[in-house]
Amino acid sequence: MHAGVRRSLVCVAVVGAASLSAQPLDRLTGRVFDAAGAAVPDADVRVEAMFGFAGGDFLGQRTFATRTNAKGEWALLAFKAGIWVFDAEAPGRLPDSIALPFNLVAPAGSGIDRLTPVWHPVLRLSPAPAGDIGKILADAAEAARAQRPDRVTPLLARLADSSDPVVLTTAGTICLMMRDATVARPLFRRALDRDPTSFRAALGMGSSALMQRNVDAAAKAFAEARNLTKDKDERGFLSAAILELNKAHYVMKGTY
Repeated sequence: MHAGVRRSLVCVAVVGAASLSAQPLDRLTGRVFDAAGAAVPDADVRVEAMFGFAGGDFLGQRTFATRTNAKGEWALLAFKAGIWVFDAEAPGRLPDSIALPFNLVAPAGSGIDRLTPVWHPVLRLSPAPAGDIGKILADAAEAARAQRPDRVTPLLARLADSSDPVVLTTAGTICLMMRDATVARPLFRRALDRDPTSFRAALGMGSSALMQRNVDAAAKAFAEARNLTKDKDERGFLSAAILELNKAHYVMKGTY
């Protein structure tokens, strides 16, 4: 069978399986911290469905917005299976953005209609570096929040020659906020080349791959990120993401 036809059949099979299990979750919770691990209260959290689980069309409410409480916690209701991007922002801090797969399915015959994950997405906001670079990143983040790619692109272009993995990772994160994984991915890759221990760069590689529908690359990058953190919440949501992506890969493999 021709490879292109085979890929099309894979997509149809996975999307069909995913659409049957696209039930809402009862409650999804998450947390926003600063670089030192302290809770960030009153942070803006924006959540958007990129597409359905395994790349299909998404049906349902696509966007959510909320704010963190005094403990840096947030909660949303009526989530459905899909590929979701989580953004968090707060005044005086640089943003964070990650993409994660959700495809929770109640066991057959359990009588459970809705599920609450035991793991929590975690976003971390960092202070802007001092000087001109910090101002460029802050201005680019503000333009990304306003959905102004015409402003973001020239600002980040001024950082193209940077060798600082933190600057490169932050620039990649801002691109994720613009939903531009094509530009984000090389920035995260360069950051990892310069600092192979960078958790945020590895996480960015996974997020950008997922936004590009590259299931295998996303699972591999998330596994590398999981090995770079000891935080139980970060390891928890990454383990869940890897499990879901491996399920998608298994379904794809089974259609050959």
